[in-house]
Amino acid sequence: MTTPMIAVIVPVYNVYAYLEQCISSILAQTFQDFTLYLVDDGSTDGSGTLCDRASRADSRITVLHKENGGLQSAWKCGVDRSREPWLFFVDGDDWVDPDALEKLAVPILQQEGGGTIVCGSYFIERTGKGTRERVDNALQPGDYTGNDLQEKIRERIVGNENRTLILSRCMKLISRELITDNLHWCDPRIRMGEDVNIMVPAILDAQRIVVLRDAAVYRYRFVGSSMVHRYDEGLYENIVRLREILKKILADKGIPDAEGMAEREFLFLLFIEMKNEIRRKDVPGPEVCARIRSLCEMEHTDERLAGVCVRDPANRLLAFFMRRPLLWRIRLVRLVFTHRGS
Repeated sequence: MTTPMIAVIVPVYNVYAYLEQCISSILAQTFQDFTLYLVDDGSTDGSGTLCDRASRADSRITVLHKENGGLQSAWKCGVDRSREPWLFFVDGDDWVDPDALEKLAVPILQQEGGGTIVCGSYFIERTGKGTRERVDNALQPGDYTGNDLQEKIRERIVGNENRTLILSRCMKLISRELITDNLHWCDPRIRMGEDVNIMVPAILDAQRIVVLRDAAVYRYRFVGSSMVHRYDEGLYENIVRLREILKKILADKGIPDAEGMAEREFLFLLFIEMKNEIRRKDVPGPEVCARIRSLCEMEHTDERLAGVCVRDPANRLLAFFMRRPLLWRIRLVRLVFTHRGS
């Protein structure tokens, strides 16, 4: 038997309520040349049993059971066990449109060759509210190689308020070697932005990047109670570690302004940390405000923001106190964010 073209890798951990929709959406693809790898990362809610049941019903499914090691270890397990030349990642609580693989595969069927990443985009699905928001790549649709790839992507991959490309490993069709050759950059200590560790070096190694038009084929399920939407005590240390890894990646890949790009990316990650601190509810408000001021002073946010144009409305509010971290400014912005439910 010939090896299928695409490995669809789904890390699974305690997503029983959503997993059947995820699996069904993949099996219903109009492009059928794939193997589906379900990686059960030590689930305790019956997700692993559901995976086994699905594999007995469909020969395209391979189930891998492992001890719990986190999201990164789960998808890496799927990469290690798969052999297909192209990789497509879906998280176990998300789902994809029926034509997702078909749309992503068109450019590589038309022009064979490795070293390629085909980029789609996604919808944020707020299933509880019944609303959705489309998120596209900031870069214009097109087929990028040579100088265009260097100037429009490699030299702008991080350090911008709106990233040139969505840096999730999902919603992309990726040449296997771009992932396997860069697995050593994955740091299991990174929990927020862990995909940056693999996708930045993969993109910098790519010889061709295709950004598709009208390809919002991925459905990201927004769950308000999930880890990424509540206070994260270790977030600041996380983004500091991510900054240092980015410096090493960018320098290793020959990006001239490696340190400057990593520091600019860190500034925009600091906006996320400020939102994280603002939403904190386990300590009194004055303590929250004091912590925010301390972070601003320690990271010299006033200097970092000098000459930086901030466009996002929420970030502009944060910049109001980050440029002058006075307690009254912090209290005012925190009140606005709390009132808006941000």
